Amino acid sequence: MLKPVIGTPVEPSRICLGSVPFGSTATKDVSFAIMDAYFELGGNFIDTAHIYAAWVEGGIGASERTVGEWIRSRGVREKVVLGTKGGHPPIDAAVKVGRLSREDLNQDLNESLDRLGLPQVDLYWLHFDEPTRPVGEIIESLASLAEDGRIRAYGASNWATERIEAANAYAREHSLPPFIASEPWFSLGAVASGPSATGPTGEADDPLRAWHVRTGLPMIPYSSQANGYFGAENVAWAKAGFAGEAPRAARFDSPANRRRLSGAMSLAQTKRVTASQIALAYLLSQPFPVYPIIGTTNPGHLRDAMGASNLRLTAQENGGLFS
Repeated sequence: MLKPVIGTPVEPSRICLGSVPFGSTATKDVSFAIMDAYFELGGNFIDTAHIYAAWVEGGIGASERTVGEWIRSRGVREKVVLGTKGGHPPIDAAVKVGRLSREDLNQDLNESLDRLGLPQVDLYWLHFDEPTRPVGEIIESLASLAEDGRIRAYGASNWATERIEAANAYAREHSLPPFIASEPWFSLGAVASGPSATGPTGEADDPLRAWHVRTGLPMIPYSSQANGYFGAENVAWAKAGFAGEAPRAARFDSPANRRRLSGAMSLAQTKRVTASQIALAYLLSQPFPVYPIIGTTNPGHLRDAMGASNLRLTAQENGGLFS
């Protein structure tokens, strides 16, 4: 689990709160209300990033500033696990290749800490890999940030598993801290249609899942709810025979995901929960630690998601969602 490797006395909640719109498309008041509700429901793990809201006019840094202000105003720094991400390519870059020189990481982290108004984050993610940069150089840079106390631990977001494994091998060989988690695209609805189609058709042929099963490395996946594909609007659509376009997350619509939605609905009825809770339970029931990131500014959706925190499925039930 994450607590020992981060080094924080706080056990991270199994549901992590994403903060992409906080302070920009979601006002400060709305953002604070969501974080207040999340904390009251037992959540304490918040994810933000240096790049968030850079695509909104005047929004760059808004998420980090809003999250930091909430933490400070509520006096909960010692009660939350805070992660942010750096090294993202320029917002207008055609190819998403990370900026992972020591100078870039140092600058991004300093800016993030300044926005947050805090001296340290618990978990620092590299937002994208820079494949031409040696993993040893990257690990050395991160280790220096941890040694000077600005971060407790670090992880890899959107990295190929081969690169994570190589980086962690270098860390072991040189007695340096390794990546403690991966933040990939992973969910019950990972199979999508159209140009965004990605992922396997079932658990058995999912190399990402197989790698995490083999290594046991914790996963903190984004898009964990497939942008609402398993939510109430799509449940109503499925009950109507999948007539027309999916009301929510149409880019996730595919024959495979329609079968998964139907399976989630059937299992939800048996367990007296919602299909969206089943989608989260699928992640929480993996044979390796998973901390799904949820993103919402809707209090009802937040309560529904947090209601899945202690919901677990058997391996047979998980596998049955792919039949």
